Amino acid sequence: MSSSKHPTKKDTGKAVQKTEDYQLQIPTQNQFTPLANFPPLPYKNAVTNPSSSNPTNDYVLRFTEHLLLISCKSPPPTNIISNVVRKTFGTNQFATDDVRKTQKFYELILVDTNSMSITHTFDKYHPAQILYSKCIIKSILNSQQWKNLFKERRFSISFSPQTFNYNDYKNSWYRAFLLQPNVHSWFFNFHEHCSNTFPVCF
Repeated sequence: MSSSKHPTKKDTGKAVQKTEDYQLQIPTQNQFTPLANFPPLPYKNAVTNPSSSNPTNDYVLRFTEHLLLISCKSPPPTNIISNVVRKTFGTNQFATDDVRKTQKFYELILVDTNSMSITHTFDKYHPAQILYSKCIIKSILNSQQWKNLFKERRFSISFSPQTFNYNDYKNSWYRAFLLQPNVHSWFFNFHEHCSNTFPVCF
């Protein structure tokens, strides 16, 4: 066997990893900005200097609303109200298509049909003026109890007009109590035997 004339080169070991290569390299200089010099937040800017803040910031958007001030006047005296009612409705306290159908007419309908009982208390110094009235509701007639809606009934006493229909009966539950509302009071109660179901008109 023949051997090489040139000797083999030895590996100097420059590419071999050493244990020192795995040691962590800790930087000696701080890479971050100190907190003391951190720029202020938008909210702080809005609080300390709103005018110099960005107008798109929600914290500095302002809305000015002008409140409507209402001046309240003192109510007019009762005699003026009476004059206005008298000029508008005449002797009645409501607008009617028949001058004969007064408040007394509708009140008589409820009394004559035994739908309610009424007690008036008059002023002893002014006998024509009713101070207050008590009303006890006994029953409210529906269309089935009236039977024939197109048939008129007659009062049991002489009165003008002498007859009334079911439409008058329904209106009486509103117009019978329009009795001088500026100086008069009603007190209502239900009879113990009154039904607890009522028609729609009531």
